[in-house]
Amino acid sequence: MNPKVVQGKYQSNINEYAKNISPELYQKLSTAVETGKWLDGAPLSEEQKAHSLQLVMAYQKQFNIDPDHFTIAQNGEIYMQPKSELKKQFASADDKDDLHLLKL
Repeated sequence: MNPKVVQGKYQSNINEYAKNISPELYQKLSTAVETGKWLDGAPLSEEQKAHSLQLVMAYQKQFNIDPDHFTIAQNGEIYMQPKSELKKQFASADDKDDLHLLKL
């Protein structure tokens, strides 16, 4: 069997799955891929990680209208924020007013 045909068929299936999952399920899959664990704490197998990541990326390609740094944008390409935007974003995160210090 021609691998390109199999890959193309698989790709169209995963895109169809991505169109039909809820935003809640997408978020759960995204968290599982990021942490390597399901919500119940069970680790993902290598196969689960690979399939979940592909589904997350296919979902982002369909619905990610406001992409974060290094996510898949709606055009299917990896979105990378300009360095100046990242500096601004992280500079505002360093604002001491948002920190709560505890004395131990």
